[in-house]
Amino acid sequence: MKTNLCLSTLLFAAAVFAQTTPDMSKTDTMTFDRDASMLEEQRRVGKPLDDFQAVYPAVKIDPQTMTTVKAAEKFRLDDQPLLWFAADKSKAVLDERVFGDLTMVNVTTLGEGKTAVIGKLKEHGRKLTPRTIAWFLMQGGVIQTYVHLESTMKLESDKVTMGSYEAVFSGKHVFYTNSRHEPAFRFRFVIEENGTMKVGP
Repeated sequence: MKTNLCLSTLLFAAAVFAQTTPDMSKTDTMTFDRDASMLEEQRRVGKPLDDFQAVYPAVKIDPQTMTTVKAAEKFRLDDQPLLWFAADKSKAVLDERVFGDLTMVNVTTLGEGKTAVIGKLKEHGRKLTPRTIAWFLMQGGVIQTYVHLESTMKLESDKVTMGSYEAVFSGKHVFYTNSRHEPAFRFRFVIEENGTMKVGP
């Protein structure tokens, strides 16, 4: 009887976890909102940043002193979130098992024909699907897909070839001057065989 109760509890916990942790490898559209961003969350819990971070440092995660970034907590590896606030809550940091230091790139202002290097995906990070990594980088603000309010992005295509990954995303972002604007744009996300991650045309 006790064994059955324990098994039932474990199955229930697994079912709840599955419901709250979507399979991002199957997601092909996402909306990103400034009000639900890492930046707005940091401004609520720490000394406010002026704008999105230029660099996301990769560090050893200490769950005893660091706080999960709730905006991106559904993105996990080995049941540990990928993005945390540093102990002093001054910035967001990445799990060093998964990434090296990453540079933020705003793909809405990248410029025609321009390519930008984001940083390195480590070998341990390859346990994640490449599509999950792309969505995580957008949700965490490493790949910035809007300049003011929000964006909706759609995966047009993706492919894995000889250890590398390439995906094309398209979408619109919303901003205001004297009126509402919704310019469309697209970009390519690449993970090279050596783990280098880039965005470009």
